[in-house]
Amino acid sequence: MKLYEIPTHKDSPRVVNAVVEIPKYSSQKYEYIPEWDQFVLDRSLMSAMVYPANYGFISSTLADDGDALDILVLAGEPIEKGTIVATRVLGALHMVDGGETDYKLIGVPVRSYTKQHIQTFDDIDPLLLDIIENFFKHYKELEAKEVVLHGWINQEETFKIVEQSVTGNKPESTPCSHPHWTAGGWNKYGTPI
Repeated sequence: MKLYEIPTHKDSPRVVNAVVEIPKYSSQKYEYIPEWDQFVLDRSLMSAMVYPANYGFISSTLADDGDALDILVLAGEPIEKGTIVATRVLGALHMVDGGETDYKLIGVPVRSYTKQHIQTFDDIDPLLLDIIENFFKHYKELEAKEVVLHGWINQEETFKIVEQSVTGNKPESTPCSHPHWTAGGWNKYGTPI
């Protein structure tokens, strides 16, 4: 079973199965390629920045940009690439990246004793939210790519985003988009050419 196909968590949309692609504090951008069932190095960040949280995707979802929904998993330590984490959904950063809506959901591991006090978006340290916002506002500047932030989305609205993105709620023909891999032998639907 591919990581994109891990079933939706039984408590979705409140809890999701997050798959970590990039451990916290990394400056390496990894992408999961389901056809290979492997993580590949997409690029190194050109800025002197690191990911402020564990970053990955929510299995069995498909966002408007053609990829699985993105999620930041707030944990005290880096979580290894490829780890599936039952994650309590707290909210989302609404951004536009390259002209496409790109939500960055935020959550905490359900099984983290140090994060049990974080049940809602309002429980997150405001400084951490500022750090995350700053990261996404500036992490592509040196690549001359435009990212526009539209602020934070509350927990209830984020649940709706998750519900609308569950792959069972999307048409089968929605393409999987990995445009940076198309030149390497894959078309925009994620199949070999």
